[in-house]
Amino acid sequence: MKSILEIILGDLEEKNFYHQLTKRAKALPGNYYAAFKKIRSYMYNYGGDSCNTELFSELLDLFEEGVASKKTVSDIIGDDAAEFCDELIRASNINRKTKRDKLNREIEEYFVKRGKDYV
Repeated sequence: MKSILEIILGDLEEKNFYHQLTKRAKALPGNYYAAFKKIRSYMYNYGGDSCNTELFSELLDLFEEGVASKKTVSDIIGDDAAEFCDELIRASNINRKTKRDKLNREIEEYFVKRGKDYV
């Protein structure tokens, strides 16, 4: 059961995770941070439900690895930033669909094993 504070403020763990992501992003070198902000903005506008903290965390991981490897931003995202973003969105949608399929399959298996109809 959610506390009244969580009902009013939302999921506190997710907010804390988001603040940690923001700190990580701000710790990136200037060109990486600028690219991250632009990509995040693009994805919020065009990514729909695909944009979540998990996706941005993966992007930050990629950028942090790039910094450690002394790669440029364009080495990571290529020459077409919009295409890079679109690929992230497509990959996220495929992953989400896979998770949805898995959930549906697990629920169906649960009820089939018990000889019950879940519909």
